[in-house]
Amino acid sequence: MKHIGLNPSKRNCGRTGLATSPSRSRRSRVGTRIGAAAASLTLLVGVSACGFDVQTLQHYQPSDGVDVNVGLGAGGQPVASTAKVRGLMILARTPTSGFLSATLNSTAGDELTDVTGNLLKADLSTGAPLTIKMPGPITVAPGEPTVLVNRAPIEVSGSGLPTGQTARLTLTFEKAGSRQVEVPIIDGNNRTYKNVTPSPAPSNGTV
Repeated sequence: MKHIGLNPSKRNCGRTGLATSPSRSRRSRVGTRIGAAAASLTLLVGVSACGFDVQTLQHYQPSDGVDVNVGLGAGGQPVASTAKVRGLMILARTPTSGFLSATLNSTAGDELTDVTGNLLKADLSTGAPLTIKMPGPITVAPGEPTVLVNRAPIEVSGSGLPTGQTARLTLTFEKAGSRQVEVPIIDGNNRTYKNVTPSPAPSNGTV
């Protein structure tokens, strides 16, 4: 293409020895617009995340359960005595009964001594009470994960366990103390969880 009357510096557009053709210029403008749109979308997602619950930001949860730390130290940070509960959920096997699923861990070691709870209504107010039966205190060995479904179950029952809804549980540990947590009620008969069955023999490990 012949450039008539154009200053070489304009013709090169800052690229030594390269002239900018109209088609290349159009491609450049399109690429710039796409890049700007992608940057705007990234910024929008980042700003939206600011509205999420802090716990969600701190712990990515690939499972359907929730994560909670019981007995935090100064500044709200976990310490050796903190009981870490991961993937906590209620797996409902019938419309009125199910069991707890979670993995417990504690650097210093601890013991889960009690679990109580209620269903939550649509407005998050307290609903019907749940009957939660533990086989006994559950020992969490120092630094060893304790998987609840690898032992006798913590049974949960009530007038109804509607899957897709939420329960508010209070977990009590001997050393770490107590904490309330909102827990999802999951269909324990779906393809993901239908083979999850608590074992009567206690053992430690990971799922």
